[in-house]
Amino acid sequence: MSIHRKLLYAAAVLVIIICAVLVSSRPVQKPDVNSGGRLQVMATTTLLECAVREIAGDRVKVGVLIAPGSCPGHYDIRPEDMKTLSASAILFTHGYEGFVPQMMKSIGSDSLKQVAIDVKGNWMIPAVYIKALKQVSLELSKSDPEHSDEYNKTLARLTAEYTEFDAEIKARLEKAGAKGVRVLCSDQQMETAEWLGLDVVDVYPRAEQFTPVLLHYMTDVGRRNKVRMCVDNLQSGPDAGKPLAQDIGASHAVLSNFPGGFKDTDTWKLCVEDNVNRVIEGLKAK
Repeated sequence: MSIHRKLLYAAAVLVIIICAVLVSSRPVQKPDVNSGGRLQVMATTTLLECAVREIAGDRVKVGVLIAPGSCPGHYDIRPEDMKTLSASAILFTHGYEGFVPQMMKSIGSDSLKQVAIDVKGNWMIPAVYIKALKQVSLELSKSDPEHSDEYNKTLARLTAEYTEFDAEIKARLEKAGAKGVRVLCSDQQMETAEWLGLDVVDVYPRAEQFTPVLLHYMTDVGRRNKVRMCVDNLQSGPDAGKPLAQDIGASHAVLSNFPGGFKDTDTWKLCVEDNVNRVIEGLKAK
């Protein structure tokens, strides 16, 4: 072999080695979301899960981390969740989940994008949920621009539907006599109770923070203000206000802040309707 041919052969081998090193050192990329497969995403709560499903429909595959009946602050990271997250393109969060930073660090993948839908207020209120839907639509459009028009059309339809739904609920509650009814409620249900037209006299914390002194104080407040109902939050303690309701002779209702907390409430709308029904039943009880 001539010196010239030897040099060409050596150069070709060197190029092959360099290319192999570059390919092997490149991080593994997820399949293009527009290649025909569904976009795999995860959500910390069922509220986020519902919002993503409603906007994206069958274009996404959504998993959820926190069980709907549990308090988000009490979530423990599970191995199966880590595995699903590692195969996902987006993790939707509210922004308040304290476990997320450590979880993202443990996954150690640049291909998982964290998106915080930081919408203030209780998402069980239609106007607040609509704001969340808008942010979800925007983020999905960034990750899947090919279908952004369809996401926006779905958003417009849902906005109109839930604005009308809001008015229907308020009319139904007013007819049931809810407007101005005095209640004591969990601090996690205050915004919802006020949206429902109830008059929130005072709020109380979760069950484990209910001391005898606090119970005595709240009982006095309830009696003096002729409170008719105590409204609890499923995720922070469904029986927190039950002794209080018994002491003042009021009815007791338990509402959920997350879809799926109660049977047959797997969508946001079904969960809102269930909460409304529970309040109306509470009104009938006294």
